[in-house]
Amino acid sequence: MPADPTFHAALAAIVGQGGVEAGVPAIDVTGRALGAPAWRVRTVDTTQVAAVVRTCRAHGVKVSVAGRMSAYWSPLHLDGTVLVEPPASLTRDGDVWLAGAGCLVRGLDVGLRVAGSHLPIHPDAFGDTVLGALIAGACTSGVGMGQGGIGAAIAGIEVVTGRGDVLWTGSAARHGVPPFLREGLPDLTGAFIGAEGGLGIVTRIALLHRPAPWRVRVSGWASGAVLDVVVAAARALAGIYDTVRIVQTSDRTDGWALDAWIVSSWSAREVAQRALEAWRRLSAAGLTGVVSVAESAAARTGRAPDYDARWNPEAGGLAAFSARARLAGLDVNAPWAAFPQTLALARGLFAAQVAAGVETRLALYLAPDFVNIGVHASVPHDSEAWGPAEAAPWFERFAALPLVPYRVGRTWPPSMLRGLEPTRSLLHALADELDPDHLFAPEHPLWTR
Repeated sequence: MPADPTFHAALAAIVGQGGVEAGVPAIDVTGRALGAPAWRVRTVDTTQVAAVVRTCRAHGVKVSVAGRMSAYWSPLHLDGTVLVEPPASLTRDGDVWLAGAGCLVRGLDVGLRVAGSHLPIHPDAFGDTVLGALIAGACTSGVGMGQGGIGAAIAGIEVVTGRGDVLWTGSAARHGVPPFLREGLPDLTGAFIGAEGGLGIVTRIALLHRPAPWRVRVSGWASGAVLDVVVAAARALAGIYDTVRIVQTSDRTDGWALDAWIVSSWSAREVAQRALEAWRRLSAAGLTGVVSVAESAAARTGRAPDYDARWNPEAGGLAAFSARARLAGLDVNAPWAAFPQTLALARGLFAAQVAAGVETRLALYLAPDFVNIGVHASVPHDSEAWGPAEAAPWFERFAALPLVPYRVGRTWPPSMLRGLEPTRSLLHALADELDPDHLFAPEHPLWTR
């Protein structure tokens, strides 16, 4: 805790007495200790965040940022920091929605759908995840991947730097104009996507208006014998339609469940035609028990209970899961050329977790040029069946493959970062300019000098 007795008073003067409280020890959903922040500060707008950062800089206090503690793979180190909760507002400016980084993605998607828009991509996990986490982790796993990554859905972001300055990146710096093409151009917006908090605090995201689509869910079952053929057919669908997810679980290891979310922004007729074509392709590839379910008009606008069908657990699922178990596993993005060897290793990890007697699943999320592969075990808190000692060798094996970790965090071995030295040097140079006192992302391996 900072020794200066005026520090708490300075924070309270910014956010009010009810907005700042002494920190308590925290853990993430993997069960790893994140440390105890000195203070936890709840902010309502960017002006407050900037003032908090300037105050921390003046007192030499490190800064962390988190929403509902929905952290995966231990990316946070909170010990002794001021933990900032970002704002959670939602407003509209022309064709751009301005959403606070602290918005829960499920609630944000509902709010957008009621107004005829939607959040194109979100994690296939808990709706308790905050929007800022999608930016920090460069979300490339979940529902909506067929429409591109989270970067394709935004016109820019508002960021508070380590100097306490406020930046608007991208075309959102001038609201109402389309985003520039990022490929081949200096891209400050892209630098913050996936930075995991090392370059600044993202406070608001400018989301492009995307009309809520019509959706049909096509699902079926693939035996191990036809998996390769089904994956090839599903990969083609992923480039034409939307999300294709293929999952094997520990309670049924004799095959794979497939879900393809077929979408159209134009009409219910078009999505029906697309779904029929997907049905034909997947059936011809060997998928059995193929069924399709159209989303109701009320669900499409977020006004019906079946809207929640697009989420794994019910609202509040993150807290319920954290109360009973911890998450163990990993996520990686692999180019299709490396898919066979990556899948083989993922199946080995899955089998090891099954043999250890823990509930687990192996999930594939297909995109046109890469596949996200996740192996996720739910380990009860009173069980030692699978822990860091068992997981570490598997992270080393994956680190040797030509792939990208979904989150770097503090879980991946240092060997994962050895090939990133030129990129890290450039990022560190940018961080030195934006955060000269190195307030952000303390002890994060990507940003540790």
